[in-house]
Formats: sequence, structure tokens, C-alpha cells
Amino acid sequence: MATTAGDIIKRALRLCRVVDAYTAVDPNDAADALQTLNAMLAEWHEADIGLPDYSLASLTDELASDAADREAIAYQLAARLAPEYGVSLPVEVAGVAQGTMDRLRLRYFQPGCVSFDQLPSKRYGFDIEVG
Repeated sequence: MATTAGDIIKRALRLCRVVDAYTAVDPNDAADALQTLNAMLAEWHEADIGLPDYSLASLTDELASDAADREAIAYQLAARLAPEYGVSLPVEVAGVAQGTMDRLRLRYFQPGCVSFDQLPSKRYGFDIEVG
């Protein structure tokens, strides 16, 4: 089953407790949330978290990622949307949001290399023999 941008937005709004499972999302709210979602995903791409470069033009665009990625995106979107709706993110949702983001970062972690050429040439320390 494919997940669309609209599905992610509805999940995020339910996590914020702005809508329930049976309430349709207002089209204006959905358009604003889509802009927020695109901005968030663009920031993640710039930060090189490792997710594909999503660009979601409409609410029916599908996210080609797995369930763990989609869940992390929904929780992070909920954290961003809550202040826009004047609601506080429930504590349990905030905790899960942090956990899903940590797992997302760990999953897409790209190990780097340390360049020892950039270390200072002088070594500072204390010589026990000399004092």
C-alpha cells in the first residue's frame, strides 16, 4: 500500500490531535502542511541525513520509502505543525518523535573520515621526566 503526502499530513495532524481519524483535513490546512512538509524534507536533504530528495508537488504524490521512514516523517511533521495550530504536542508523541528521528539518523548515517593533516603541528603536553 502506497503512502501519499496527504496520508502523512493526516497522520501528523492526528498526532497533534488537531483532527481525528474520521475528520477530513481542510484543503487550505493541507496545502499549508504540504509546504511545511516540503520545507522539512528539503532541510533534511541539505543536512545530508540520507533520505532521498523528495519534492512533493501535490497531496497525492507517493513517498517511495519504507514504513519506518514514513513514520519518522509523520512524527517530525507533527512536531512542526503543532505550534502552527496553537496546540502542544503531547509528551508521549514528542518522545516518540525524538526516537524516530534518532533511528532515522542512525539508519542513514554516513561514516566520514578524519583528516589528520588538519591537526596542529605542535603537540602540547606535560613531560613527566623534565617537569
